[in-house]
Amino acid sequence: MNALKTVAVALGITLAALIIIPLVVLAGLFVWLKLTEEADEELLELDRERV
Repeated sequence: MNALKTVAVALGITLAALIIIPLVVLAGLFVWLKLTEEADEELLELDRERV
Protein backbone atom coordinates (compact mmCIF):
# COMPACT_ATOMS: atom_id res chain seq x y z
CA MET A 1 0.00 0.00 0.00
CA ASN A 2 2.88 2.32 0.79
CA ALA A 3 4.42 1.68 -2.64
CA LEU A 4 1.11 2.50 -4.33
CA LYS A 5 0.93 5.81 -2.47
CA THR A 6 4.51 6.61 -3.49
CA VAL A 7 3.74 5.86 -7.14
CA ALA A 8 0.60 8.02 -6.98
CA VAL A 9 2.54 10.94 -5.50
CA ALA A 10 5.29 10.58 -8.11
CA LEU A 11 2.69 10.47 -10.90
CA GLY A 12 0.95 13.56 -9.53
CA ILE A 13 4.22 15.48 -9.32
CA THR A 14 5.14 14.43 -12.85
CA LEU A 15 1.77 15.53 -14.27
CA ALA A 16 1.99 18.84 -12.41
CA ALA A 17 5.47 19.43 -13.81
CA LEU A 18 4.28 18.62 -17.34
CA ILE A 19 1.61 21.30 -17.00
CA ILE A 20 3.47 23.96 -15.01
CA ILE A 21 6.83 23.99 -16.83
CA PRO A 22 5.41 24.78 -20.32
CA LEU A 23 3.16 27.47 -18.81
CA VAL A 24 6.18 29.10 -17.14
CA VAL A 25 8.11 28.97 -20.42
CA LEU A 26 5.21 30.53 -22.33
CA ALA A 27 4.81 33.24 -19.70
CA GLY A 28 8.52 34.03 -19.95
CA LEU A 29 8.35 34.23 -23.73
CA PHE A 30 5.30 36.51 -23.51
CA VAL A 31 7.08 38.87 -21.11
CA TRP A 32 10.21 38.84 -23.29
CA LEU A 33 8.09 39.62 -26.36
CA LYS A 34 6.38 42.54 -24.63
CA LEU A 35 9.70 43.96 -23.40
CA THR A 36 11.37 43.69 -26.81
CA GLU A 37 8.27 45.08 -28.53
CA GLU A 38 8.49 48.25 -26.44
CA ALA A 39 12.19 48.56 -27.22
CA ASP A 40 11.49 48.14 -30.95
CA GLU A 41 8.85 50.88 -30.82
CA GLU A 42 11.33 53.23 -29.16
CA LEU A 43 13.89 52.49 -31.89
CA LEU A 44 11.30 53.17 -34.58
CA GLU A 45 10.43 56.50 -32.97
CA LEU A 46 14.10 57.46 -32.92
CA ASP A 47 14.44 56.51 -36.60
CA ARG A 48 11.41 58.65 -37.51
CA GLU A 49 12.90 61.65 -35.74
CA ARG A 50 16.11 61.37 -37.78
CA VAL A 51 14.26 61.34 -41.10
